[in-house]
Amino acid sequence: MPESIQPPFSSHEERIAYNESWFRELNKRKAEWMKSGRPAAGFRCECWRMECGDRIQLSGDEWKVVRSQPNRFAVAPGHASPELAESVIQEYPHFWIVEKQGEAKEIAEKLA
Repeated sequence: MPESIQPPFSSHEERIAYNESWFRELNKRKAEWMKSGRPAAGFRCECWRMECGDRIQLSGDEWKVVRSQPNRFAVAPGHASPELAESVIQEYPHFWIVEKQGEAKEIAEKLA
């Protein structure tokens, strides 16, 4: 999220949740482009690292699985961070689904 529009963060977890939600919003736009028949260049990894620029390929069905819960995110393999209140719930060869827990889950659900 650009520095100029970032809200003040009360915790490191809240900052991470906003980063991940920003990436999720970008990916939602790509999913809409795909629905309308426009090509998409791959989805952005939704991991906690703001500097991550990895792209992941998701089918429409895979996208629906990830978005089935507001506290789930699609990340590149190896980009999960258990110490940041998330766990890998499903591993595909080309991406993993992580699920946020605790305060991070509450924030992700609020921002969805």
